[in-house]
Amino acid sequence: MNRAIVSIVALLVLLAGCSSLTGGPAETPTPTPTDTPTPTDAPTPTQTPTDTPTATPTPTPGGAEELAPGVTSERIENPVALIDAHQRGLLADGFVVNQTLTSTYNGTVSNRLNLTLTAGPGGEVAYMNGSSSGFDFEGDESVIVNSVWVNTTHQYNRHIESGSTTYDLQKRLYPAEYFVWFGSLQRDIQLAGTDHEVTSVESGDGLDYITLTATIDRVGNDGVTDTVSTLVVDENGIIRSADVRVDYGEGQTYHTTYEVVQLGAAAPERAAWVDAVPPSASLQLELDVFGFNESSIELVHLYGDAVPEGAIVTVISNGTLYETTLEEPFGDDRRYLWVATDGTLRATAEPPATDATQALGREVTVEVHAPDGGELFTTSIGRR
Repeated sequence: MNRAIVSIVALLVLLAGCSSLTGGPAETPTPTPTDTPTPTDAPTPTQTPTDTPTATPTPTPGGAEELAPGVTSERIENPVALIDAHQRGLLADGFVVNQTLTSTYNGTVSNRLNLTLTAGPGGEVAYMNGSSSGFDFEGDESVIVNSVWVNTTHQYNRHIESGSTTYDLQKRLYPAEYFVWFGSLQRDIQLAGTDHEVTSVESGDGLDYITLTATIDRVGNDGVTDTVSTLVVDENGIIRSADVRVDYGEGQTYHTTYEVVQLGAAAPERAAWVDAVPPSASLQLELDVFGFNESSIELVHLYGDAVPEGAIVTVISNGTLYETTLEEPFGDDRRYLWVATDGTLRATAEPPATDATQALGREVTVEVHAPDGGELFTTSIGRR
């Protein structure tokens, strides 16, 4: 599918897959069109209030007092221990996290993503909702909303862009740790962890809170500080907030904030939009247009499930909409879409004779929908 704003898509590659401690899965299971998974809701766990354990400072081998897992009175000594404590602490009783990512270009905000992640105890049921706004080269703003709801067996995705809503349904692919972080924050803390030095320690709510700051030469390795990272960590190793700013020069910056807004959260309820997810959303396939001339459009099946029998193919050319229904599944090679002289749209395995077709316009829109209405493919293309 063509996208007007590549940078927004890069930010939102998110919601379909991003950094986690264990990394994303190597391969996505591919359900068949006749084996649509049956959604199964996980029961909502009953939350049992628990006392927050208080860490006991212990000396480290170097002699510095340990204020939190992996953190001494001087700096972060063991980033992996800190990250592990943070993930375990959040997942133990559930959590709510807010995160923002903002990019500027020539000193002006070009992209902004606001994200809320909610997970119940153990991360068995979770909900991720993100809204991204950005501008294309013509200065037009676009807003994309992505939502993900998961239970113990399945993952539901909703994508809203330009007034169009599409869905995806598949078996759950990601471990609970996936929902603790978004983007590169976890990686940044791990790789630059030991650069964070303790700047203050304060007490409140029966806990000690350690503020750590790092100033880093992250861009260009030119000896010039370009990145400032600030973390607030409680004595149990939970990173209560993080703020990372990267200056690439010439008005180009990247800024992310991360805040734990709630420790201890019930499993999020099943999202209302889940009921609107069509069965065809479980199909995993890829189509593309490889050729387009005055006579026909070459629609290619690249991989995955077959487009099911009864799927509806539409072509908009010269302001006219043409439509046809596939009489058999399309899961091999290619189909040529062309408008016959009688004005009907055809989809054939072989290209048509030029004297059998009506001329297509220089710009066309192609869409493929499953019999239940689920969108399988859409694109707008032009030719000289």
